[in-house]
Amino acid sequence: MERQRLFGFEGFTDLGLRSGAEMRPVLLRVLTDLYVQRLRHTADEERHYSELALRLLDVVDVPTRIAVATRLARHLAPPLPVLRRLAGDLPEVAAPLRPHPLLQPPTSANEAAPLSAAAAGAADDGVDGENTFDLASGMIDRATAGELNELFFAADANERRLILLSVDVVVPAEAGRVGVSRDPSIGQRLEAAALSRSHEDFAHQLALALHIAREQAQRIVRDDLGEPVVVAAKALGLARDVLYRILLFLNPAVGHSVERVHGLAALYHEMTAAAAADMVAIWQALPRNERAEVKYQPFARDSDARWRARAATAAQRGPAVPRTGGRRNAS
Repeated sequence: MERQRLFGFEGFTDLGLRSGAEMRPVLLRVLTDLYVQRLRHTADEERHYSELALRLLDVVDVPTRIAVATRLARHLAPPLPVLRRLAGDLPEVAAPLRPHPLLQPPTSANEAAPLSAAAAGAADDGVDGENTFDLASGMIDRATAGELNELFFAADANERRLILLSVDVVVPAEAGRVGVSRDPSIGQRLEAAALSRSHEDFAHQLALALHIAREQAQRIVRDDLGEPVVVAAKALGLARDVLYRILLFLNPAVGHSVERVHGLAALYHEMTAAAAADMVAIWQALPRNERAEVKYQPFARDSDARWRARAATAAQRGPAVPRTGGRRNAS
């Protein structure tokens, strides 16, 4: 789906400003962290980030503004309007930005270009000493990936949706940057594991398909809100009906709520493949204590027979009766 088919950049901005106050700092920090991962941006990318950041800076708290200023201070060429807005903020917000080359008075040595010769050379080489994005490999550094991952999993359903519908507007995923399995049988494998409620098998297959750590795949399976599974399905190009059945059977906390399943299916339709790729890139950059070394095998006839039998048995059972008990609101 093209970005224009959602509701436009103004829609992202308006949604962010209409949302609860607790969502805005999360959104601004995530978008800023993703923005500074790349040394260079197109004019549209810079404009999109600047417009959203400037409006969010007016409504977020001081710690968030300090965090954003600290991140932009390490970037060679952050958007000048955002830089100036933060530099004119409270002293504790402006402090990290004071030494930035773009805020220094023009001299005969630097008035012809916004970056120094050393900085320009570093930009040409794709490194700046502190920048954490490797332009050659497209990988995010582990520390930043860990922070972004924790922010996403700590967010509620509304915050996650806003993040997923915004990230590829500000920082579109580069073509071919994220490698995932293109085995056409992966959807059947994941569905079979979900229908039989085999969480370990599902996590194993997911780790192999997305090239992520098994621990992260298990966290995706255990998540009680469901967006990580939607991200994985989008990145792998699973059919929507396959995703629907996975959501119904994989995690009772999700599958017991028809409204929740419908909402996640709608998110799958709205979210772009580029946004899913951005999240998978974060997951791929996380530390791996163990790697899944087993490669995919062709989906043989006996595997197909077992899958059909498991699917039929699980479908007859149907979702279990919902249990009562408090859990995080997913609406």
